[in-house]
Amino acid sequence: MKEIKHSSHQHGTPARESIRHETNPYWKRAHRDWRFWIGFTLMLVAITIYVLSNNLSTIPRGQPLPPAVGAPAL
Repeated sequence: MKEIKHSSHQHGTPARESIRHETNPYWKRAHRDWRFWIGFTLMLVAITIYVLSNNLSTIPRGQPLPPAVGAPAL
């Protein structure tokens, strides 16, 4: 018996020609992606808050702590 091989491609187009390939690597195309810019902006905001808040401390290092209530004076 003869076996007929059917191609799933239309009009005899080879598989390599029918698939669209990007010419640039992903790290170059990422700069056009909106998710990259949202992540980049959030990262810059987080870094700015960290730096401006003195390493996220509630009491800056340069100022002495207020005396506790009921503590003996030195």
